[in-house]
Amino acid sequence: MSPTTPKIAIIGAGPVGLTLAAILHRNGITSTIFERESNATVRSQGGTLDIHAETGQQALIAAGLLSEFWKLSRPEAEATRLVKSDGTVLLDENENPPPQLQEQLKPKQSGEQEPRGRPEIDRRDLKDMLIAALPEDTIRWGKGIASATPVPGTLQWRLNFLGQSEGDNEKDEDAGPYDLVLGADGAWSKIRPLVTDVRPMYSGITALDVWISAEKLSQRPDVAKFIGQGSCMMMDEDRLVSMQKHSDGSARCYACVRTSKTQGGEPPHAREFLELSEEEVKSLPEGEVDWKDEKVRARFLDRQFVGWTKEFRDAVLAMTEQPLLRPLYMLPVGHRWDARPGVTLLGDAAHVMTPFAGVGVNVGMMDAKELAEGIVGYVKGDKKGGEELAQVLRKYEEGMFERSSKDATFTFKMMEVEFQKDGVEKVRDIMTGGEPPA
Repeated sequence: MSPTTPKIAIIGAGPVGLTLAAILHRNGITSTIFERESNATVRSQGGTLDIHAETGQQALIAAGLLSEFWKLSRPEAEATRLVKSDGTVLLDENENPPPQLQEQLKPKQSGEQEPRGRPEIDRRDLKDMLIAALPEDTIRWGKGIASATPVPGTLQWRLNFLGQSEGDNEKDEDAGPYDLVLGADGAWSKIRPLVTDVRPMYSGITALDVWISAEKLSQRPDVAKFIGQGSCMMMDEDRLVSMQKHSDGSARCYACVRTSKTQGGEPPHAREFLELSEEEVKSLPEGEVDWKDEKVRARFLDRQFVGWTKEFRDAVLAMTEQPLLRPLYMLPVGHRWDARPGVTLLGDAAHVMTPFAGVGVNVGMMDAKELAEGIVGYVKGDKKGGEELAQVLRKYEEGMFERSSKDATFTFKMMEVEFQKDGVEKVRDIMTGGEPPA
């Protein structure tokens, strides 16, 4: 450790890890991000995120990026359609924007730094903005972390890289040692086992995730209208569908099936969702379901969304790209761990939750803000050393545990509401001024 500044490794170049690095950089503190993927665009970067004024936007203010965010955000994408499984439209904010959305749609002044609303931004655009705010050598692309090892006799850590021999790792200057190893590496974090044995559990919900390109969507005005400018949500007992339009004109659908009202255990195999006979299973190529086959996706809808409106079916079947059956995982609500000097977690690594309240990335960005503030305070303060730095992490964790537990509880309660028979009516009531679940 230098006399004033700790050597910092951030694991994961997602929105949370990037936000942390950006806030530190703005305060003159260097960090290094290690990311398994070879570049920022090697795979699909996910859908659209709503960034809340009281959380995510506060982190962007701390990074000096709120005005840049306004240039990239899409307030019109806040517009939501709520549709019953029989096609009855309960709410359409495209046609009747609520007052808060009307306020969002007003032109922004150049350089505006006022947080407001919950405007949407594509995850890709958010990451690109954060990456552009960092020095070019901040991110070590293609250097995934297998684990981290404490340095004997110190409070420091060394990194162990995926695909490297022990000898090569010893010679690699990037391996450390580091005073802080900060795990922002998602649900299946390689850093989490350093502080807890708890792993994410199956939420009881699995989604068919499928996309449609901008070009194909432009050829299907019926599908584009059904989705609207932002998102379209449909709910029924043990079923939920969310469709989102992206800034590039493409769209994505999550067709969710609740398979169990309890959490844990193994998610059902794809064959079970299709209700395949033993003979049909035997005929599968290499025993695996091919979700790229339109007949397979049609059978999924036939078996799991019986009686749903034709417009829904047409929209889902129009989406043919990147199909994937995705089990959804979560950590136990209120999960905590005992503090360990030099290492901590933030974002999904600390508190992965299901997406049914739309708060996940905002919780993680607030983690980044609060952790960065603690580190900045340490660097600018008078007391230095490993024990003082450990106290910074303990204080961050105590605040994060309390704050994220509330969000995880709310998310779980919203999940319970949305998968009820009258879930869509209850969500309509909440969105139009009713009380959210207590």
